[in-house]
Amino acid sequence: MNIQNIHERLLNEEKRALKVYLLTFYITFILYDLFYYYLYPTYILDKPAGLESPFGFWNYVIIFGLLPVSYYLIRQGKLYIVKYLYIFIYLTVTTTSDIFQYMNTVGEFKSGNVAEIILILFSPIFINKRFFFVCLLASIIRYVMIGIVINTSAVAFPIVLIITFAAISYILLNRFLSYIHALTSANEELKHREKLAIIGQMATSIGHEIRNPLASLKGFTQLQKEKYIHDQKYFSIMEQEIERIDLIVNDLLLLGKPKSNQFQKHQMKDILSYVLSITKQQASHKQISFSLEMDPHLPEVECVENQIKQVFINVIKNGLDSMNVDGGVYTILVKQHSRNEISISFIDQGCGMSETVIENLFTPFYTTKEDGTGLGLIVSKKIIEDHLGRIFVESEVNKGTRMDVILPISQ
Repeated sequence: MNIQNIHERLLNEEKRALKVYLLTFYITFILYDLFYYYLYPTYILDKPAGLESPFGFWNYVIIFGLLPVSYYLIRQGKLYIVKYLYIFIYLTVTTTSDIFQYMNTVGEFKSGNVAEIILILFSPIFINKRFFFVCLLASIIRYVMIGIVINTSAVAFPIVLIITFAAISYILLNRFLSYIHALTSANEELKHREKLAIIGQMATSIGHEIRNPLASLKGFTQLQKEKYIHDQKYFSIMEQEIERIDLIVNDLLLLGKPKSNQFQKHQMKDILSYVLSITKQQASHKQISFSLEMDPHLPEVECVENQIKQVFINVIKNGLDSMNVDGGVYTILVKQHSRNEISISFIDQGCGMSETVIENLFTPFYTTKEDGTGLGLIVSKKIIEDHLGRIFVESEVNKGTRMDVILPISQ
């Protein structure tokens, strides 16, 4: 679905919500005044019927005059401001009317319309917290101003009533937002899995077909390198690029593999010792030292050893690549995360990442390195998920990155 279609669907949903909102407002506004000012006095109190406010008729003229204005704004594509227009106009008109009605009288303050409650109670249909708080604050300010101007405490009850209904409305709004967030997250996860499935199918289909000629190409390059001794520079570049292609194919093939069930118990200390011995040379080249802090009483972890090693090597190499040659400390923390989980935290002192980079970090073929494939972390994430684990990233630009890997102790 392209951006234009998404925008059109959002506009249609806003129109539908606005129609429901305004229709409910007008029906409530009319029926309440009809009952309170005409039916109730005539048939129950046996008093003369009619609007008490001297501006009562003009209130209706202004409120219904908003309909053509709203229609014009909607036609101009500015429907998002219509709901705000109704809030401010309605509350301004009714506040002015009430102040003039009660300012020079000694009678008890009795005003308001159920439509005000509707404005707040139905505000969650727009799924917009800003609009909800605008409705709430504007309604409270209306009665506070009236109380100050006419010097009455009778406005306390409608304020409490508004806050009570606003609390109910806010609960509904949060439920709507949580539901939408859950649906959005599930949809993003589904799209991510579909993308991985497509890559996996491609890998299984063409991966082996690429590796066969690639092996021949590598062999012939080595033979030519031995034959033409004076052109070592170019043959070295060719070998590096062939190795790079081979690495990409290996990662693609790993994405296409089904979940392994060869889980065995291993000590995390042994796995990390092996990984640190592999990455030690790269760290020494940049004068970086490792700091390993591990709980001495950790249980063995059920995992596929080689896959976990690959994940840790990928994560550590990325962290070392982000650090300068001036040295520093790369910290690894291993501890019990919960009853059946351990956490392995990798903390570097590198350049850090922006929010945009973090959001795309596990997107296939996305990389910030010149020689990167954009598959290392996506492969790592798949391995961790196959182990029923989780991976989290925190980063701050120019300060460093922390990557937490959570693994279950038993499968």
